[in-house]
Amino acid sequence: MTTTPWDFGVSKELKMVDEKLREMVTSEERTLTDASLHVIEAGGKRMRPTVTLLSYKCLGGEDTQRIVDIAAAFELIHSATLIHDDINDGGLARRGRETVYKKYGLHSAIVTGDFLFVKAFSLGGRFDKMVVQTTADACAKLAEGEVLQNRFRHTNDMTVDTYLKVMERKTAEPIRAGAMIGGYLAGGDSDTVAGLGAYGLDLGIAFQIVDDILDFTGDEKRTGKPVGMDLKEGYLTLPSLLAMKTSDDARKRILGIVKEDSPSPDAVKECVSLVVRSGAIEKAKGMGEYYAMEALQHIGMLPDTVYSRSLRELVGKVLNRDS
Repeated sequence: MTTTPWDFGVSKELKMVDEKLREMVTSEERTLTDASLHVIEAGGKRMRPTVTLLSYKCLGGEDTQRIVDIAAAFELIHSATLIHDDINDGGLARRGRETVYKKYGLHSAIVTGDFLFVKAFSLGGRFDKMVVQTTADACAKLAEGEVLQNRFRHTNDMTVDTYLKVMERKTAEPIRAGAMIGGYLAGGDSDTVAGLGAYGLDLGIAFQIVDDILDFTGDEKRTGKPVGMDLKEGYLTLPSLLAMKTSDDARKRILGIVKEDSPSPDAVKECVSLVVRSGAIEKAKGMGEYYAMEALQHIGMLPDTVYSRSLRELVGKVLNRDS
């Protein structure tokens, strides 16, 4: 399964981003190129570059190649983290195809992730201190989020507050950084740039909440992975955390799954059904809607253009997606 980028009036620029990605991962070592393209060509919604491009365009930015470069840098960073996440989680499939480490081996996967990070910073490093520092800060937050999440893997200590902190660092901070840089490079004032960043942060949290809901309710043909993968891999996410609050029995059964190293497929499936029946999905959707509304509040100051309207439409698309 592959997905296509969402079209919010920047399809031409997103095509340029894809061309830049292919250019950047060309290497004399064929394995590095092939492994990089394996994750890049798997598709995805290209939400990070889309937010970066729209944040630039909505403030009148006109130097297309400049913003394409930084948008590509964020997508390279994202691709690198996907490779490393799959190694950490032991993931076998992503977007309907084998993960990089399963196809190319652990050593090549680790090096490919490092290669993509280096390529991202070779792009980002061409810009001024604000851009470099904002990108570096987002990458540091990514690393912190990964370590924090792993600390609570296979344990009963995860809380909703900690979950949100992990999602903020792992998913939302890079989107925030891209939105801020887009606004900054377009010449936005400090308040507008901060508002775009806050929009990106809340949009990212809403996106991740929906992602975690789809882990329980999604169609494998649409999402590219079986339901219940988070539980199987030992992670408590928002739906399971909320379901655990509904009864002692639910808490006991969910924790029984996440504490196991290799729970059976039937046990995972039964636990997924328990979470869905508990009403936790509806509560999680409510939290996703809250962050989506917060995101919209942050961009009320933007001039009314086709691109600012696209930023608003993107919020609805994030909430209502099924893959």
